[in-house]
Amino acid sequence: MPSARKFSTILGIVLAFLAGAVQAGAQVTANGNTYSVADIEVDVTAPDAIQARQKGIREAQQQGVRQLVERLVPAEDRARVPPIDETRLAGLVRGTEFQRERTAGNRYIATLTVVFNGPAVRGWLNEANVSPAETVRRAALVIPLWKGRNGLEPLDDRNGWREAWSGLNTSATAVPVTVVRGDQPDQNALSVEQAYVGDVSALARLNERYRVPTIIVAVVEGDKAGPLTIGGVRYDMQTGARAELPPVTVADAGQLGDAARKIHAKLDEEWRGLATVRRDQQATLDVVVPLRALADWVQVRQRLGAIPSIKTMSVRSLESDRAELRLDYFGTPEQLQKTLAQAGLQLDKEADKWRLQVR
Repeated sequence: MPSARKFSTILGIVLAFLAGAVQAGAQVTANGNTYSVADIEVDVTAPDAIQARQKGIREAQQQGVRQLVERLVPAEDRARVPPIDETRLAGLVRGTEFQRERTAGNRYIATLTVVFNGPAVRGWLNEANVSPAETVRRAALVIPLWKGRNGLEPLDDRNGWREAWSGLNTSATAVPVTVVRGDQPDQNALSVEQAYVGDVSALARLNERYRVPTIIVAVVEGDKAGPLTIGGVRYDMQTGARAELPPVTVADAGQLGDAARKIHAKLDEEWRGLATVRRDQQATLDVVVPLRALADWVQVRQRLGAIPSIKTMSVRSLESDRAELRLDYFGTPEQLQKTLAQAGLQLDKEADKWRLQVR
């Protein structure tokens, strides 16, 4: 067994490296003067092309403000958000960017980005005593796998499970998903067997193409006539953490679309619990982390790194049995406690010191 001094030295080296990783991964870049809502799709008709375009822009702005409320306002506060008319909406919009657009007769089809004036939005919400909070989005790549009686289907198989995920519209959620293409470059990086067993090296190779913080391997097992068992694993590509998806059973392939929606809704709900950042308050907290082994710190580091409300983390001191950290975070201590609990961390105050540990 290594001595306390040797353990402390090794741990200090690892901590110095990992602390920098937490700081880089946990910072959230935001422009306080604007909010942008991208990928808004409109398809409208009007008496002529000019009116159709104007109508499409207005509809995009209306969709944008609804999505903005979902992003900025916690679910329990949304009932207090005041209604908005076109005049007030125009005062909130700073500009509209055209990602794609085309006109066919009196029909206008486009994908737009609406940019909102940050102070104006916050003023509108503050009138109703609604405190804005930002839900930091976290994109995910979904690898849908089907394991039947003859083994795993090919990565590019166009089965009902892939179609269920491809049919989801997640652009306005906290976890927008992309379905793996499954083409030859994907197959060169990762095989279906490697995806099924969770080969992290192969997943990392695949992610050189997609560059997402989360990969979800969603697996259906059983004959296509049913019944089917659904499960899988969520991989955090930034921290190395992994979590099992709760297994469910459906009667047949006709229920796969609903199953995909429920899995995504659960992922979205869990991430929103961690990713809602109230930027109107910022504070600093010194905490003590008890350490029995290096694995204790790795767990704490991984979970802290997944919480956007923690702006930065620095190591103040290190002993063989404990680390003292300083957390710069958004919100109040009570909000931080709640968020940490959702991430599997317990924050308690003992005497005049805060203690942080894995639950």
